[in-house]
Amino acid sequence: MSIVKTLFKERTFAVGFGIVVCLFFLGLAAPLVSPYPAQGMGETVPSPCSSPAGVCAPTLSHPFGTEVGGRDIMSRIFFGLRTSILVSLLVVSISFVIGLFIGVSAGYFGGWVDELLMRITDVFLSFPHIILALIIVATLGPGLKDVVIALGVTWWPYFARLSRVQALSVKFRPYVQLSKYYGVPSFKVMLGHLIPSSLSPLVIQATLDLGSVVLAEAGLSFLGLGVRPPTADLGRMIFESIDYVTTAWWYPLFPGIFLALLVIGFNLMGDSLRERFEPSLRRSF
Repeated sequence: MSIVKTLFKERTFAVGFGIVVCLFFLGLAAPLVSPYPAQGMGETVPSPCSSPAGVCAPTLSHPFGTEVGGRDIMSRIFFGLRTSILVSLLVVSISFVIGLFIGVSAGYFGGWVDELLMRITDVFLSFPHIILALIIVATLGPGLKDVVIALGVTWWPYFARLSRVQALSVKFRPYVQLSKYYGVPSFKVMLGHLIPSSLSPLVIQATLDLGSVVLAEAGLSFLGLGVRPPTADLGRMIFESIDYVTTAWWYPLFPGIFLALLVIGFNLMGDSLRERFEPSLRRSF
C-alpha cells in the first residue's frame, strides 16, 4: 500500500495514470458516452452538411466534425480507443507470459536449453518487430485476431531476454540451490523463486510496451493491414483522412491527439515505475 501511495506522490506517474484512466473509461464505456453509438460502430448516415462525402466541420452536434460516411468523429474515436486498448492489453499479456516462460526456462536449465531458446530469441530480435508483424499480418490477413497474433509473436523476445537475466541472478542463491538439493521439482523451483524475482522488471517493461504496441497497431491499420472496417480504429481513421488533410484539418487532428495521449500516458507511467524500482535509472536532478 505504501508503494502505491509513493507512486501517486510522483507527478509523472499521477499524470500518466490519470490520462490512461480517462481514456480507458472513454473506450470501455464508448456505447454509453458516445453521442452517436451506432455511428461509432460503423453505421453510415446522410451527410450532415453540403459535403457529398460526409466530411463536415465541427459543430455543436458534432464537436469533432464528421468523417467519410457522415459518421461522428468523436464517437468513432471513443470506439477506436476501445480497439487500441484491447489490442495493447492482449498483445502485452501474451508476450509477457510467453517471454517469462522462455526466459526463466533458459536461465534456470542453462546448457543446450539456454542455447536453443536464446538462439530462437535472437532470430526474432534480428527482424524489426514492425516488419515481422507486417509479414505475419500479410500472410494471415487483416483482422483483430491476426493483428494480436502478429504483434504477440514479435514482442515476446524482449520479455524473454529480461526474465532470463533475472533468472540467472537468482538461480545460484542458497535458497534455490537448497530447494534443488532436496529434490524439489524444477517447475516448483521456477514458480516459487525465479518467476517472482522476474515480475518487477517485467511489469515495468510491460507498462512501457503498452504505448509501443498502441503505435504498432495504429501503424498496421494505417497501412491497411490492421482491424477491418467498419470497426473503429485510430490508425485507420488517420489513414482515411489523408485525402482531406488540406481541406478538413479536424479529420486527422482529433484521432491523432487521442492516439498521442494514450501513448504518452503509458510512457509516463512506465518511466515513473522504472525510476522508482530501478534506482540506477533515477534522474540525477
